[in-house]
Amino acid sequence: MSETAEGRIITFSTIFMLINKRKFFLCALILAVTLRTVAAYSAESIGTSGADFLEIGVGTRSLGMAEAFTSMVDDINTIYYNPAGLGSLKYPILSIHHQELILDSRFENISFSYPIEHGNIAVTNSIFWVPPFDRIDINGEKKGKVNFLNNALTVGYGYDFDFMYLGGSVKYIYQQIHTLDVHSFAVDIGVLKGMYLYSPFDVPTRNFHIGISFLNLGSNAKNDPLPRMFRLGLSYKLTNWFGIYVDMTENLINASDLYDFIYGFEESFRVNIGAEITLFDIVAFRAGYKLNDGQTYSFGVGFNFVIKNVSFNIDTHYADSGIFGPTYSFSISFKLIPKVVTMQDKLDAAEHYKKGIKHFIDNQIPQAVDEFKTVKDFDPYYKNIDRKIQDLQEIEKLKKENEEIDAELKKLESD
Repeated sequence: MSETAEGRIITFSTIFMLINKRKFFLCALILAVTLRTVAAYSAESIGTSGADFLEIGVGTRSLGMAEAFTSMVDDINTIYYNPAGLGSLKYPILSIHHQELILDSRFENISFSYPIEHGNIAVTNSIFWVPPFDRIDINGEKKGKVNFLNNALTVGYGYDFDFMYLGGSVKYIYQQIHTLDVHSFAVDIGVLKGMYLYSPFDVPTRNFHIGISFLNLGSNAKNDPLPRMFRLGLSYKLTNWFGIYVDMTENLINASDLYDFIYGFEESFRVNIGAEITLFDIVAFRAGYKLNDGQTYSFGVGFNFVIKNVSFNIDTHYADSGIFGPTYSFSISFKLIPKVVTMQDKLDAAEHYKKGIKHFIDNQIPQAVDEFKTVKDFDPYYKNIDRKIQDLQEIEKLKKENEEIDAELKKLESD
């Protein structure tokens, strides 16, 4: 802790003013946040940054997979791990998240995204809080209530370049601890690349993704730097229904942290491993494990169902936090889908897509366009099909213009 009252968000004298026997654990929680140990997140690098609630994972799906989410696509909560993932979203999404942490602390989040110009814009708000409790002076007398609140408002955008995704976000961070208010700002940036990697089974065209992000680059929280992080993520879908995800994370508080990332498990370098099995696009089972972290294993399950043009996802997760006990979370998300796509629709779209590719290879552009339009009828979100149709129509237009020019040239030569 700092020797002066201004040096840290909370000083030892403030802690002593707050403590009584019944409230000891809540005060310990506040001290834990200041020392960067809350919920055992990043427990190996204690006391090095401020606004450490920014390291608490967001999204029940990601938490069930040990937060191995830097290379994830088609999930609104990628904004917290790699904002480039926003570029992969296909329709408007609203997500609400609640997480029960240690010592009666809670974490809440609400997020909304909307498609704009080959990408998606998202607005999210996260709150980490503890119910108000009594402030006790050194004589054991009550002196009012203590409020403990952390809030982060984030606006992000991810763009789809077709061959890669690029994204960024800005954050306003507010912390209230008793009478002290702290304001800070940060930005996140990220890139996400998808490609095909061999699998003996039927898989998406891009079944392997690699993502890189830099998080919480910004001003200090009082006199402490924000928990700046570098994340590198890999994901591989062996089949359409089974995927493996790996994240490597390094705090960038000190210059020595770069050495830790290169040479391995020292201080804040962490590896998260997750897996997900999805059955019939209805139920999903998830599991994850964290290396060099206060948490270890996690499990999750999710359900998907559709009512008219709205798809609902309900997810829950359980994680072990060692001596702090387990943590839980619950999420519900709503996807506003213009057309509900069934499993048979996806199979039919894939079949016509293959036919369209064959026509394109044979230089039969009009037939390829027709097949791709049929794909869109079955699945409007299939492999950026709108952009592919536009590209083929442009090729056909240029081809006709070239034929007209050739005809003009031949006519001039004959004259």
